[in-house]
Amino acid sequence: MSVIYQTKGIVLSRRDHKEVDRWYSVFTPTKGKVEFLARGGHKTLAKLTPHLETVAIVDLMLIHGRAYQIVAGVDRLQSFPSIYANLPKLVLAQNALHLVDIGTRADEHDSNIYHLLLSWLEFLNDDTQISQERAGFLLGGFALKLLMCVGYRPELNQCLACRETIVSGQYQWHGLKGGVVCIGCAQRDQQQWFASRPMTDGALKLVRFGLEASFASHLRPHLRADDLLGFHESVESLMISHFPVIPASSLRAACGVC
Repeated sequence: MSVIYQTKGIVLSRRDHKEVDRWYSVFTPTKGKVEFLARGGHKTLAKLTPHLETVAIVDLMLIHGRAYQIVAGVDRLQSFPSIYANLPKLVLAQNALHLVDIGTRADEHDSNIYHLLLSWLEFLNDDTQISQERAGFLLGGFALKLLMCVGYRPELNQCLACRETIVSGQYQWHGLKGGVVCIGCAQRDQQQWFASRPMTDGALKLVRFGLEASFASHLRPHLRADDLLGFHESVESLMISHFPVIPASSLRAACGVC
């Protein structure tokens, strides 16, 4: 028997299905990521799909059928006009939505991810100007916070092997194992830690800052080229190792238009 229910959510993505239908992915505060079909959503005169554009909060009425869910009604609750008026911010917003879409599974409830997305969109909707260099750092910070929400908080202070506090310049980074390992442990068991890579103190500080600080605070730190490169390589190694789907492009490439 079909069940009709109502929920609000942030539209993550859409993809065409057959000739005239469309699949949508929406992240909700109570049900996690929800995927549903919009019948006739690809038609030019479709009534519901204009309200289902990304970078918006929508109110949905969904029919939970035997095989999949179908949208029966939709109303736009909140849009973010400053994002739509600024191409670099729109690219940033859409890339973050894409990361949530590929980094989460359907029907796994996590209100923290919803609130992370909401704070991201509200931050981008402000009047702050963002350079391409800063955009990449911001997106990396978003990815770190998302990883923490889905259970992959990296170890940034203690060696993954011996659990001793790391010493400046005496550690390496291991994306698959999720954090830093001291040089001594890496050398003692080279087979275990062969994939660890050098990391600068500046890059580690950026990873810590990106994980812990607010998005508004991400506008403050000076970004040295070498440290920023190390930051991106570290974050991307975590995403490749722990996301259900590997991103098609790097964080830096994703922000190229910015």
